[in-house]
Amino acid sequence: MSRLRRWGRAVGHSMSARLVLIFFLASVAYGYAARYSFRLFQDTDYLRQIVGAHTALHSEYILNDIGSPPDIERARAIVNKIPVDIAIVGPDFFWSSSDGFFPLDKIEFGTFSLLETGEAGRAEVEDWEQQAENVQFARYEDHALVKLEKDNYNIVFASPRISESPQPDYTSLIIALVGVLVLTFCYLAVRWVVKPIRWMQVGASRIGAGDLDYRIPTPRNDELGDLSREFNKMADDVKGMLEAKRQLMLAISHELRSPLTRSKVAAEFIDDANVRRNILDDVEEMEQLIADLLESEALNTRHASLRREPLHLDELLEQLVASDFAQREGEVTLRLPDDVPVVEVDATRMRLLFRNLIDNALRYNPEGGEPVEVRLQLNPHGLQVSVTDHGPGIDAEHIDRVTEPFYRADPARSRATGGFGLGLYLCRRIVEAHGGEFTLNSQVGQGTVVMVTLPRTRTADA
Repeated sequence: MSRLRRWGRAVGHSMSARLVLIFFLASVAYGYAARYSFRLFQDTDYLRQIVGAHTALHSEYILNDIGSPPDIERARAIVNKIPVDIAIVGPDFFWSSSDGFFPLDKIEFGTFSLLETGEAGRAEVEDWEQQAENVQFARYEDHALVKLEKDNYNIVFASPRISESPQPDYTSLIIALVGVLVLTFCYLAVRWVVKPIRWMQVGASRIGAGDLDYRIPTPRNDELGDLSREFNKMADDVKGMLEAKRQLMLAISHELRSPLTRSKVAAEFIDDANVRRNILDDVEEMEQLIADLLESEALNTRHASLRREPLHLDELLEQLVASDFAQREGEVTLRLPDDVPVVEVDATRMRLLFRNLIDNALRYNPEGGEPVEVRLQLNPHGLQVSVTDHGPGIDAEHIDRVTEPFYRADPARSRATGGFGLGLYLCRRIVEAHGGEFTLNSQVGQGTVVMVTLPRTRTADA
């Protein structure tokens, strides 16, 4: 049922489906209107008058041919010549050319009036009307009946013959088939017209996912074709700007390493220990910033180069806390399940990921408060690691942007308040490079929870 509902929503969202629905409703309305008009014309007095006039012209010849009283042999001769059945009813007399003739007492016959043709033809019309008074029509079981009256005798013609089945009415079927053909043509035409829109939708999705080399086809020479070409031009411009930005960042990062190294060496010759320590700390911070920049740019691709290897995340977390946070014993609590499955990940980057998350949580966790909790859980999607602190939390307006490079909810950029704002961005890029999911939940005054979900199997883009 849910699949049918999803299909219904997808069809309702499709512009092609909406246009086809419009054409379908139009074709149905046209078909019913055409059929109604045809039947209305069949039933109009105008048509009846025409038929009545022609029948009245020939009724006198038929009555004279059969004679009065009616001659049965002449009636049989008429039946042999034309495909009709005849019934003759008179005072204490009944004859029919077919056994089981229709029950005439249950059939209602009616007469037709003739058209006015102006004063010039009025005499002729009056003569036809006198003849038409003796001609009556009816329809019974899809057979047309004509009754002629003369000298107390009623002569009834049935067409086609009673033993023959009337020709089936294929009007509805033909209209339906024509409607289907028209609808099919409209559907194909609409699909062809809006096909570039589908190409642009796929292109926007792929380019938005990081595939900046993807371009949509441009075979059309109309407005949508022009829009497709403009779309590709926009993609080229975006790729060029991002590549220029990346190259500039890499160039600056590489160029800064040499003067930083020289500054670090020169600082060693400073006699004042406090000044030397402060300078070395600043240089190390800048070196860490450059390292993070280079690492984030290396991961800023859908096909990041990862050195995957089988790894137990529980063992990695235990070793990380024991080595890198040994001086903060008691401030980090590990909650690890038993029988943790092996995952294929880049161990170096995983260590960098969780070190940054734990360090960030410790920085904001209040002194003397509850320890930072690192929890490893198994779920249907893979392994989930959550890092929870009990700090001041993050305002809702900043939640969606704290993983952007150089963005921090606190505008002050210092070691005491979180550095330059590359830590969470680098963490997110590491998780996405592994095909995982990075989520962050926070409430002001209650703390922040960062969750990392890693797939158990190796992703296709690794």
